[in-house]
Amino acid sequence: MPNMIDVLIPTIEEVAEYQRQAFGDRNVTFQTKADKFDFVSEVDKRSQKKILQAIEQYFPQSGIVAEEVGEDKLSKDGTWFAVDPLDGTANFKAGIPLWAISIGFIKDGVIEEGLIALPYTAEVFYSGDVEPLAKPLKKLSEAQFYGIDSTFENVQFDGLVLKRRQLGAAVPILLWCCDSQNRQRARLDFALMGKGSLWDVCGAIAFLRQKGGALIDGTGTDFTECVDIFEILGGLDRLRTYNFRYVASANKLVVKEVYRGYLLIN
Repeated sequence: MPNMIDVLIPTIEEVAEYQRQAFGDRNVTFQTKADKFDFVSEVDKRSQKKILQAIEQYFPQSGIVAEEVGEDKLSKDGTWFAVDPLDGTANFKAGIPLWAISIGFIKDGVIEEGLIALPYTAEVFYSGDVEPLAKPLKKLSEAQFYGIDSTFENVQFDGLVLKRRQLGAAVPILLWCCDSQNRQRARLDFALMGKGSLWDVCGAIAFLRQKGGALIDGTGTDFTECVDIFEILGGLDRLRTYNFRYVASANKLVVKEVYRGYLLIN
């Protein structure tokens, strides 16, 4: 099988450029999904179509689970791609330049590789290129910045002085729990998120795994150590419906502290 990153990066770069050109175009139309604040546009759909065409070309035996419905397929060889063609469509619609493309690669139930693009800044990240942090966080009391969604926006971290970042897109938040952008520590020390699908977290889990971090959901499962994600999710029938309610960080001890102290009781 060809290396995932080598063959898909040109496609991701092409899709990212398309999204960047479409950003701010008043002719782009948006529809709502079941949640009135969850949007989809032709940019999402065209982006997904382009990505899935490349996966079909290079990995014809692989299964696919993608955010926009109607294009999933079963795996014939035990490999899967989880695709979010545009994470942060509400930001995109509002003219806020923060959204992402995410691809996760699963082999025999184990999340092995991830590819994330931030189209507005023309950045592409591959989990295999992740480098150790110069000054990694050692304990929760050392944390400074964290990412959060609306589920946990009222959670108080007793005894801690923290600055929260509620960014409207899960993939960049998770990426920035791993990426330092030449700083000594990650841009975000941890993320506490109440809503997520497989395509939201799959690519980022590969990054966290490379960093020695963790993503633990409400069941207590650390998905960076999971040997069969499909068994944990409850089988193939639940790939689209399983909700990840989780804490993530490049430091496993911090994840466990937040999990015990805040995720379990909220």
